[in-house]
Amino acid sequence: MTDYTVKVALPQQHSLTDLTDLDQFKTGGFAVGYPADTRTFYSPVDDLHGALLAVMQCARKELIVAMFGFDDEELASVIKEKLSDPACFVQLTLDKSQAGGVHEKAILAQEDYPSSSVAVGSSEHGRIMHMKVMIVDGVWLVTGSTNWSDAAEKLQDNELTIRYSPIEANEARIRIAHIHSHMLGGKPGQSP
Repeated sequence: MTDYTVKVALPQQHSLTDLTDLDQFKTGGFAVGYPADTRTFYSPVDDLHGALLAVMQCARKELIVAMFGFDDEELASVIKEKLSDPACFVQLTLDKSQAGGVHEKAILAQEDYPSSSVAVGSSEHGRIMHMKVMIVDGVWLVTGSTNWSDAAEKLQDNELTIRYSPIEANEARIRIAHIHSHMLGGKPGQSP
């Protein structure tokens, strides 16, 4: 029997096999010899939103986000989807000065996330938690100056770096876990 099934990769089922999958979001492409484990994008010339969305959508087991604040509706929608997925652990760490936004309120309004943790607060020193970090499945690390907003992604001068680095992703995860635990009322150094 012949199989006539047509396989179409849907955006929400995006699979990131290596960083060259993200090259489509770089205006003018990457230079020959660019490191295979790193991709850096700059707004307003590159498609930072597209790169962020592609990486976030490929989360299957774990999505760790430490974000100063955001108002990107599409990214917020993916976070809500992942928070509601019992197969994907989500740890969302938000700064309290920014958590009153429309998208943050929508995420925080739903309290029963099956296997996730959401914390809102400030740094261990009572200051803002200013990170803009995402870790996907323990191997993809997203950092940079970019807040997740239309202005930051498309109008302002910002940088976004995506690395395939389990070691750096783990280092960032440990640091974010300390901040997250602090926001939940834990003692410094205590994991959530």
